[in-house]
Order: sequence, then structure tokens, then C-alpha cells
Amino acid sequence: MAKNLRFLIDLDGVIYRGNTLLPGSKEFLEKISSAGYPYALVTNNSTRTPKQVAEKLHGLGIRVDENRIVTSAIATAKWLCKQAPSGARVMVVGAAGLFEAIFTPENRFVPDWDNPEWVVAGTDFDITYNKLKMACLAIQKGANFVATNLDTTYPSEEGLIPGAGALLGVITAVTGKKPIVIGKPEPNLYRIALDFLPPDGEVIVIGDRLDTDIEAGKRLGFTTVLVLTGVSTQKDIIASQCKPDYVFNNLYDLLQSLLEGRFPAN
Repeated sequence: MAKNLRFLIDLDGVIYRGNTLLPGSKEFLEKISSAGYPYALVTNNSTRTPKQVAEKLHGLGIRVDENRIVTSAIATAKWLCKQAPSGARVMVVGAAGLFEAIFTPENRFVPDWDNPEWVVAGTDFDITYNKLKMACLAIQKGANFVATNLDTTYPSEEGLIPGAGALLGVITAVTGKKPIVIGKPEPNLYRIALDFLPPDGEVIVIGDRLDTDIEAGKRLGFTTVLVLTGVSTQKDIIASQCKPDYVFNNLYDLLQSLLEGRFPAN
């Protein structure tokens, strides 16, 4: 097996789809962990806290420390702490994972739906017309607009369902303002995730989407791996200008290539 590798691994469509574990994911994580490879599980999904993600993985038979999990919500909170002063007024349109990441005693941000300085938005399973209206009005009055990610869809057991990008498109259409994006394909999420890993070693990005996972990895010069267990297909690869360095059917096939010394190629 190769030495000095660091892995940034997507979750939805790579490790699991909905509540179904995908082929080879448990074995892959166990092997790279036992071999001493540092890794982080990096997801654009902002709806769950790292603890909730770790509990979900545990329920699927995978034990992962929550400190290995970097969500777009966590990355957004870390980014906002560098940009906004203590006590800044923040409107959050999103699920529990985003609320809990933003509003901590350490961050000292103040929830404000009347006169926010920042509107931070992600996937919201309880979205309402009123929430969208208030976000649009705040942005038109000058509030800064930040998005966890722009994924229009994400995979579930039932099929593709609306992601943050589908909801944020409404806000952009009304206000004419594009958000500052923290998640993939923008590089902020991967840069922040690297803070959770040792500083040395080749970075391997593993994802299921050309337009987010692979694009973000390419922008940063990382080695990219697309697995065909999520959104992007072989046809998508042919049609896209964004080409992954490697393509595998699933993590099981990637693991075999890693064990046999065929990945990564010298």
C-alpha cells in the first residue's frame, strides 16, 4: 500500500445512500484506519451535526469518531467566525445541523430574524414561504448572504431529492444576489477539512459528484476519485469537462486497487 496519503471522503452517495450502506464502504474505512491513513468524512450536507452523522454511521455498522466528520455547516461556522465579529446578528435558514454549528457559546453570534447582518442558508426540510420571504428582504436591505452549498439535489433511497441549491435558487432569483458559498465545489470546505488532518501527505478526494466533489478537488490540485454509487455516471464523465483522475464502481473496487498497489499510480 502507498505511503503518505490523506483522504477526504464524501458521505452521501459514497459511504451510504439514505439508510443503506454502499458496497465496500465499511471495509474501506476500516482498512485505511488500521493502516494509519488519516482521513476526514467531508459532506456538503448541512442538516446533521457531526454527532448525528457518527450515530447514523454507528447504526450502519461503522464506528467513526465525530471529530473525523466535517460538514458544510461546521465549515460555514468556522468561516463565519473569521469574517464576522462576536455578537454579529445572524439569520439561519436551515436544519438543526446548521443552527447548532452557528449558535454556540464560543461563536457568540446572535439569532436575529428582524434585522440580521448575515443570512446563512442551507438545506431546510421545514422551509416555508415566510422563511424565504424574510431571507429575501434581509438580503435586499444589505445583509451578507452565505450558503453552505449549492447542491440542487442529493441522493436518497427514494431517488434524488431537493438540496440546498434548489432552495437558494429562489432567494437568488428574488434578490439578484449570489451567495458566498462554503461547500463544494468552492475550496473552503476542503481547506477547512485539512485542518483536521496532519499537514503532510498526498490528498485523495473521493466523491460521487463531478460538479462538486471532483471539481473542488481539481481546483486545489488534489488527486480525485469518482465512485459510481451516487449521482454522476459514466455518461456524465464523457460529457463533462471535469475529469476525475480515477473512476471506480464503488469503494470495494478502490480498496482492492489500493491493496494491490495499483492505486495511486506512481
